[in-house]
Amino acid sequence: MNNKLKGGLALAAVAVSGWFYYTPYAAVHGMQAAAQERDATKLAGYVDFPVVKENLKAELNGRMLQKLQGQPFAAVGAVFASALVNGMVDAIVSPQGLAMMMRGEKPLAAATAESPDSGTPEQAGEADKVETSMGYDGLSQFTIKVYRRDTPDQVIHLVLQRRHLVSWQLAEIRLPQ
Repeated sequence: MNNKLKGGLALAAVAVSGWFYYTPYAAVHGMQAAAQERDATKLAGYVDFPVVKENLKAELNGRMLQKLQGQPFAAVGAVFASALVNGMVDAIVSPQGLAMMMRGEKPLAAATAESPDSGTPEQAGEADKVETSMGYDGLSQFTIKVYRRDTPDQVIHLVLQRRHLVSWQLAEIRLPQ
């Protein structure tokens, strides 16, 4: 095999590997752009809503049951807790709720407000207080950590899963303890 062909193949392999590595970052960039543009339809394309809702409901129901353990009316409390969790998950796991989380806002607070789209000047400056970090957790899992600078212990983990070979979708949201 000639040296130019070997070099070309090596260069192609490096380019494909780099592109393959970059794909979740491109998905995150697309999610951030959609969140800043408040384009719920575009953001929804990056999210597997049924899987996210199922995972979040399981996490929150587990937390509620742990808190109710040993209580005299735990069974009744579990029924009410489950209904509360379902309502919370529906408020959080929506294109609008995810866009708010990516901007460091609390979707549950806005869901209970009269007008979720009315931003105050204080909220406009909140976006610059949001920190993110991200990285691979494995070949098919990528995690984005979002937190506010003033509360670094309150980290929201947005977990993306590989779909097909090069596309990524949000599959799990892990809320702060």
